[in-house]
Amino acid sequence: MIAEKVNFLTNITDQEWGQYAFSRDPLNRKVAENEKQELIEKAIECGKQQAVQVRQNYPVHSVKEIAAGMNTKISVKDSYGIENYIMFAVFNSPNSITLFKDNIDHVNKWIQEHQLEHLLNHVDVEALLIAHELFHFIEEHNADIFTKSAKITLWKLGKFQYKSQLSAVSEIAAMQFAKELLGLGFNPFVFDVLMLFPHHEGTANQLFSEITTITRS
Repeated sequence: MIAEKVNFLTNITDQEWGQYAFSRDPLNRKVAENEKQELIEKAIECGKQQAVQVRQNYPVHSVKEIAAGMNTKISVKDSYGIENYIMFAVFNSPNSITLFKDNIDHVNKWIQEHQLEHLLNHVDVEALLIAHELFHFIEEHNADIFTKSAKITLWKLGKFQYKSQLSAVSEIAAMQFAKELLGLGFNPFVFDVLMLFPHHEGTANQLFSEITTITRS
């Protein structure tokens, strides 16, 4: 049963995962469907381009070596989580990435127990998390990056208007960056579900059902 779910998740397209990312963005309903599709495509391309650039500079390096070469500091802490929100890694400005080791260990153990390694390209979960947060580091220090310029207008009053960035655009690009950097055959959004299973199986199954509905609609 678990393997079937993982197989389903790993076959969801990048564009469909983009729809999922928007479904969790607080500003989702403010974005027209055609605009959403365009933002998803551009965010995917942004993540790919950034990964290509990084690989050009670090062609044979591990993700940890790349992070070190880009002057990011990686620290490891114990678990962090509140209620149904479990944290695995976080980027803090200007150049700090924190990994929450116990939570990562739980996921690795769960993957091994269910013999899912082959379905997940034998991915190094820690490297995947570092890669994702490394994109947010790049984003932080690149004023011209698409994820910063992509904004929607929330309100207008005469000559004045208020625009806001979209968290979904940033997350889509970060996941695509990690996928390209690690050469994965699936989108890392898969781990939004998988990382919940060892901690809150009911919540993980509920999220899986939501994703099924989004991708089949």
